[in-house]
Amino acid sequence: MKVLLVTGTLAAPILAEVVKSIKDVEISIKVLNYPVASLMSTKFIAENLKNLGIQNNTDIDYILLPGLVYGDAKIVEQVTGIKTFKGTEEAWDLPKVIDALKKGIELSTIDPADKIINKIDDANEKIEKIEKEAEIAFEIGNVKIPVRPPPFRIFLELDHKENIEELDRVRNYIDVVVVGFPVGHNNLDEVRNKIREVVDKGYTVGIDAESPKELIEGVKAGAEIVFNLNETNINSLEEIRKDSAFVVAPFSVENKGEITVKMVNEAKKRGFEKLIADPVLSPPLRGLVNSLIEYKYVRDTLPDIPILMGVLNVTELLDADSIGINALLTSIAGEIGISNLLIMEKGKTRWSSWEIKQASKMISIALKENRLPKDLGIDLLVLKNKRRTRQNVKADIIVNERVEPEMDKAGFARIFVSDDGFGIEWLGKDKITIKGKDALSIGRTLIRKIKDISKEHILYIGYELAKAEIAYRLDKNYIQDQPLFKKIVDDNSST
Repeated sequence: MKVLLVTGTLAAPILAEVVKSIKDVEISIKVLNYPVASLMSTKFIAENLKNLGIQNNTDIDYILLPGLVYGDAKIVEQVTGIKTFKGTEEAWDLPKVIDALKKGIELSTIDPADKIINKIDDANEKIEKIEKEAEIAFEIGNVKIPVRPPPFRIFLELDHKENIEELDRVRNYIDVVVVGFPVGHNNLDEVRNKIREVVDKGYTVGIDAESPKELIEGVKAGAEIVFNLNETNINSLEEIRKDSAFVVAPFSVENKGEITVKMVNEAKKRGFEKLIADPVLSPPLRGLVNSLIEYKYVRDTLPDIPILMGVLNVTELLDADSIGINALLTSIAGEIGISNLLIMEKGKTRWSSWEIKQASKMISIALKENRLPKDLGIDLLVLKNKRRTRQNVKADIIVNERVEPEMDKAGFARIFVSDDGFGIEWLGKDKITIKGKDALSIGRTLIRKIKDISKEHILYIGYELAKAEIAYRLDKNYIQDQPLFKKIVDDNSST
């Protein structure tokens, strides 16, 4: 990423000192002939940059103006053709602005970046305070289980056949790993080995199995929470009632709320101390609404017992992007009083851990402050914007039909996306493979290494590299020459 900073003569030395501490970003400073940077106007800056020839410079990704300059930074963007935002009020806060840009956070062309960055910092401080003030039912391992939200705890279901190295990807977003063994599984050695493997990675571990023997063996191997305690296995699990926490979930599919309450009370009488109630969330069109009513009944009847909800029963069984579903289910959980959420990370539910983590922060702050979950400094707006903007420009040429490409005799390009980046294989007289995480830098490297690529081909490569970068950032599949997204805009519509 390459950033141009605009400043005045007095602030220039300070800015130069601050830039020394910023790594992994190419930063240049343009000092305008004006002493106090904050007294400049965006119109003045735009005219000076134009006179200096800073227009449509493909070597610059962003222009940052002093935070207190007068006017809208869009004026500068319109003149230069380069994305322009206002920076912070104080030069020393510049690293925060650069970090926000690296994370893809949209800054403002009107307000100083402090307003946006401080919202993020403020949100994190609020979450820390919520954690300190939480009403905790008990602890499992190093995880404190709240009686009700806020805050929330996130449980990840891991199939016993899955590679545990995948857990490293989501470590920062989850609290408990629940290792699941299928119905009919009967291999105590495998149970012991798998539980120990996950425990040794430093996770608080739960075990989900049909067999009471496997549940007991899992606890002996280091599992600290059992899925599930029910009306069929409570007698068999009494021997470990002091050694583990238990998720109480009904075996029966009828009257799930009543059975859950009954089982919790029975378990308490028998000396089971650490209990989490789960009347089981039903899939969409298979009793989802009624199951939410069961959760509400359990919450009202057992006010001092923490509750768990398996949101994966919805995200896995509904062919829709999980991000919005997870946000909605987390808000429902917050409203009912459910503090523990069980998720999975497969296929279309991949990155549910991050989605639920973000959603749980939003809902925690909203619950604490008795407000709607919006404008909190945290959001889940990945593909949509809160405000729609368009630039209505009069065109000299309108292209409505596909323009076929002219083949480049210099060679062929294969664009690819991998787990650790994306890139291009150039196959021609000279062969080269270039890989990275920034499409512009990859493209610039290619055209500086291979001199005879045609202009049309360069345009095409840039287009495909941009798609590859979006696919990489969103963890989507990428296929060269194929669209990344389904089309939702009607080209014949004016809206």
